[in-house]
Amino acid sequence: MVVKLNKSIVVAITGGIGCGKTTVSNIIRDMGYIVISSDENAKIIMNSNKHVMEQLIDTFGIQTFSDDGLLNKEYISNKVFGTTDEHEKALQKLNSIVHPVVITKLIEEVEKHEKNGEKLIFVESALTFEAQLEEGFDYIIVVDSKEELVMERLKRRSEMKDDEIRYRINQQIPQELKVQNSDFVIQNNSNIDELKKSVDFVVNIFVQLAK
Repeated sequence: MVVKLNKSIVVAITGGIGCGKTTVSNIIRDMGYIVISSDENAKIIMNSNKHVMEQLIDTFGIQTFSDDGLLNKEYISNKVFGTTDEHEKALQKLNSIVHPVVITKLIEEVEKHEKNGEKLIFVESALTFEAQLEEGFDYIIVVDSKEELVMERLKRRSEMKDDEIRYRINQQIPQELKVQNSDFVIQNNSNIDELKKSVDFVVNIFVQLAK
């Protein structure tokens, strides 16, 4: 779990798959603020942490890594994402291997930025609620979007079919519960300019709180 720090305000950015949390995170990063990406940390860890890599091979086989030594993303995706109980069990196993190391890395990064004098730190974490990390943050932003827009975005960026997308969505805590249990909601149902306005409004609240 993320350690709540006294000197910095630590804000989670979360939301369901396809809602736009990475876009929101990039906007905040472009505004000049620290944004730590749990997903990026997970990718780095799976490609560099020897212990994690060994566990992944033991669990999913030697094909987990390509000849170049990097994670075989297509192979792992086929193992953990699908509509069967076996896929769900495989995803849970993957998370049990990777998440503890990611959380430790996250704590280290937050502490590092605090020591550097950062008063406002954002953390993009898709599984804030699923991994029960919410108590470790001062505030939580959830990025919300209409289901038809989520489906449209996911179809554009992947080859998943409707049933696969819905299965992925259903594997997460319902979006309405995330909205209910968050401090701020950013709606992503329009264009990028409107989204930037919403992000700017929320971020400025945190800037005032961090003074």
